[in-house]
Amino acid sequence: MFPWLDITLLIVHGAVTILFDFNFWLVLALVGYQYWQMQKQQRQMFGVYNYSLTRQIMLAGFYGLVGGITGSWLLTLVGVTLNQLGLSYIWPVALALMLINMRFLCFAYAGGLVALANALFGWPEVNVPQILSLVAVLHITESLLIAISGGYSAMPMILKKPDGRLVGAFSLQNFWPLPLVILAAVSVPADTVPGAMIKMPEWWPLLSLALEPPTGSQWIYLMAPVVAALGYTDMAIASLPHQRRRQSALHLAAYSVILLGFALLSAKYSWLQVVAAVLSPVGHEFLIQLDNRREMGGAPCFVPSDHGIMVLDTVANTPAAKILKPGDILINLAGTPLNNRYDLAAAICYAPESFSITVERAGKRLLQTISFKSGERRLGVILVPDGDEQYYVEMINNRYGLVDWLVDKWKRRR
Repeated sequence: MFPWLDITLLIVHGAVTILFDFNFWLVLALVGYQYWQMQKQQRQMFGVYNYSLTRQIMLAGFYGLVGGITGSWLLTLVGVTLNQLGLSYIWPVALALMLINMRFLCFAYAGGLVALANALFGWPEVNVPQILSLVAVLHITESLLIAISGGYSAMPMILKKPDGRLVGAFSLQNFWPLPLVILAAVSVPADTVPGAMIKMPEWWPLLSLALEPPTGSQWIYLMAPVVAALGYTDMAIASLPHQRRRQSALHLAAYSVILLGFALLSAKYSWLQVVAAVLSPVGHEFLIQLDNRREMGGAPCFVPSDHGIMVLDTVANTPAAKILKPGDILINLAGTPLNNRYDLAAAICYAPESFSITVERAGKRLLQTISFKSGERRLGVILVPDGDEQYYVEMINNRYGLVDWLVDKWKRRR
């Protein structure tokens, strides 16, 4: 029987220990910097931001811990070890791919190429099923974090589409520091194996270590702490933020489970290693292109309505945050019909401390009662753009990472 409790306790202990590692806090600081940049951009567009930086960093750390424990558990169950992952090969390839496009800084691409090189040419000396299982488990973990993180980092923005229209959108960005505990195989003399070791069932690990121990020795597994990071970047233009997240999480989970299945089978059927290695980058890229085409090509959700005024988002800790959601249409406030932002400003100015507001949500009209905070007269809504805003983000399709940036710099100097 698999020692579920013992393994889980070891993983939790290891993950919590990593929280006191300097590298974990360094990664968390980089995560905080990314959120600070997003917050600064939001303040420039709307004059406000919808979440506190402290809350975002704390949630990133919490969800990162959850993801680290989940990922470590899956890696342990599969039997992924540090011994044959070839990280010294994968990282340089990942950094080289980053020069083409920042989104290629992903083990799905670099790990897949290193695995493919081994499957076709026998070099570098890595274990293909182990590499691809690592890629699959990390993406399963990412899909879980996308699903459970909610909308705390869904940042409203004004987007200029290629046709020149200004539309409301959401930048969906998450960054998580990941405290992972990964197995490392160590050879010890057969007669000195510690007696206090956890006994594992015969079928474990799913991926056996494809290395012979030195004569008179045998392998034992230790748990090594590793600080990693995961990131999720997406846009919600034709979908509501939670819909876009759910779709991304489901698609990524399906890709990851399929890749993991091929990786495990390729350990038994070596001819599948080429198929699995190709699936890693190609499947990931197909997924991104498919989802982006659906989102970018669809009709934008957050544009001025033919009646009332549409809400893009709300500001945290305001009256609106309690009752309004992205995509709601404000019809009436305190008896004043609303057709534009000036009507809303006037209605707020003359409304009593407690008032009613009529909202249209998914085609249905709701009557809500709302009250201003004591000493304040602020509703706390961010409206969809009218089309004459000065600050916006522009969609550009021909940017290709550091290489493109260097070419740009060179042209400017000439």
